Amino acid sequence: MPKKVKSIVIAGNGTNCEMETAHACRLAGSDEVDIVHISELLHGEKRLDDYHFLNLAGGFLDGDDLGSAKVAANRTLNAKITGESEKLYDQFVRFINEGKLILGVCNGFQLMVKLGFLPGLDGDYSNQTATLTFNDSGKFEDRWVYLKGLRGLG
Repeated sequence: MPKKVKSIVIAGNGTNCEMETAHACRLAGSDEVDIVHISELLHGEKRLDDYHFLNLAGGFLDGDDLGSAKVAANRTLNAKITGESEKLYDQFVRFINEGKLILGVCNGFQLMVKLGFLPGLDGDYSNQTATLTFNDSGKFEDRWVYLKGLRGLG
């Protein structure tokens, strides 16, 4: 019998589509989905280690101002878990190194780039090696993408 897939959707600091993201996880086959405020991770109440699928939802991260994803990246890189020596960033890197899935939508994708997780081709996630810029069309583009279900990931 396959292991149950447990998903986490991180909320807070301006994200606003965590409910839709959680619903999408359920539709894709996740057995359990928790919407977790970033403060719960920072206070050690929840840990990324307990999940198989991490979702960085979109919205208006830190006001969606220029550089807001960089602000969130700096917070993630430097914030220590309350009462521990471990940084939140350490949990993210362990999550990646264990081969678990991460989905970043909108600001969540920007955050992954600013953290250095993408493209992450050499496995060094400590340095940002890419950035985002204007697209070729010069306008907002919205397209549907299709993903396979989550069964069998655990």
